[in-house]
Amino acid sequence: MKKNLIIFYPSFERGGVEKNLQNIITNFDRRVNIFLISSLDKNKSNNLFKRKINLIKISNKNLFFLPSRFSSAFFAMISLFNIIKKIKSNLVVHSMQSNVAAAIVCFVLRKKIVIRNSEDPIYSTFYSENKFLSYLIFFLKILTYNFVSGIITNSKGSKKSLEKFVLNKNKIVSIYNPYLLKKNLKKFKKKKLLINIGRLRKQKDHLTLIRAFKIFSQKYNDYKLVILGDGNKKNQILDEIKSLKLDNKIKVLGWKSDTTKYLKKSKLFVLSSIYEGLGNVLIDAINFDVPCVSTDCHSGPREILLNGRGGYLVPINNYKILAKKMIYALDNYNLSLKKNKIAKKKLYRFTTSKQVLAYQSFLLSNFR
Repeated sequence: MKKNLIIFYPSFERGGVEKNLQNIITNFDRRVNIFLISSLDKNKSNNLFKRKINLIKISNKNLFFLPSRFSSAFFAMISLFNIIKKIKSNLVVHSMQSNVAAAIVCFVLRKKIVIRNSEDPIYSTFYSENKFLSYLIFFLKILTYNFVSGIITNSKGSKKSLEKFVLNKNKIVSIYNPYLLKKNLKKFKKKKLLINIGRLRKQKDHLTLIRAFKIFSQKYNDYKLVILGDGNKKNQILDEIKSLKLDNKIKVLGWKSDTTKYLKKSKLFVLSSIYEGLGNVLIDAINFDVPCVSTDCHSGPREILLNGRGGYLVPINNYKILAKKMIYALDNYNLSLKKNKIAKKKLYRFTTSKQVLAYQSFLLSNFR
C-alpha cells in the first residue's frame, strides 16, 4: 500500500521557506503520495514542484477579528481533519507552519505528526511584535509539542531551546534546511555596495542596521546599502532613513524573487536580526562570495558562520558595535574573503540532496 504524506502549510510565504518546501516536495520519494494543505494557488503549485502533488487549497479570508495567519490555520485544521478521516491509515502528517493547530487535530484523531520548528521558540516569543498572542502560543506549544511524534528543527541552537520544555528530548532532531542546490563557482565583479535581505519586521531589526550604516558612511562615504524585503515596518524604516539623511545612500527595493543579481555585485552582507532559525540569506551570501557580518542572534547564524571563523558576529541591538565591525570587515577585506572561503567549504551541510534524505528518513520512520 502506498504511503501518504500530508504537509500542513496554511499561509504560503515567499522567500527561504518557500524554497525549503519546494526542495523537500520535489525531491521526496516518488513512491509517496503528497498532500499539501496551503493557500498556494494551483497554477503556482504546478510551476513550483516538479512532481504531481494533491493540493488542498484553503480559504485566505479573514475569520472575524483574527489575523490572517490564524484564519488560515483554522481553515487548514478543517481540511486536515477531513483528509485524515478519508485516508485513515498509512500516513504521517508533517506540519511546517501553525504547528499547534495541526497537532491538536492529530491528537484528537490519534494520528502521528512530525512538526518543523523554524525559529528559536524562546527568543521568537520574547522579542515578538504581539506579546499577548506570542505568550499564548508559547503556552500552547508547551502543551502540544510534548504530544507530537517528532520535531524537526533547523539548527542546533533551536534544538537546545526546544529541549528546555519538551520532556522527551529523543524526538527532537536537528536537520538543516534543504536549501542549496549547488555551490557557485563563478567570480563576480563587486561594487561599493552593502546588502541586507529579509522581511521588514521587528525580528530583522533594520533600524539598528540603518543607524550602523550612518556611522559606517562617515568613513566609507561612497558606499550604498540595498535592503530587499517587504513588511509592516516599511514606513518606520523609511522614516528612519529620511531622519538620518540617508535617502541617497540606502535603497529599500521591496521583495525580489531573484536576489542573486544583487548579491553578485555586493561587497558585504549584513544581517541585523534579533533572532533567527537558521538564516538562509547567509547561505546565499556565502555562496556568492559576499563576506558576512551578522548579529549573534541565538541560533543559526553562529552555526553557518562557524562561530566566527567563517564571518563576523556581533551582539544584537547594538548599532555602534555593528558599525565598527562593518568598517573592520572592509578595512581588512582580504581577511573577510578568507573567512568567507572557510564558510563556503562547509556549505555542503545545506545542500538539497543531503538534507532531503535526512528529512525523508525521519518522516518515513514515523509512518503508521
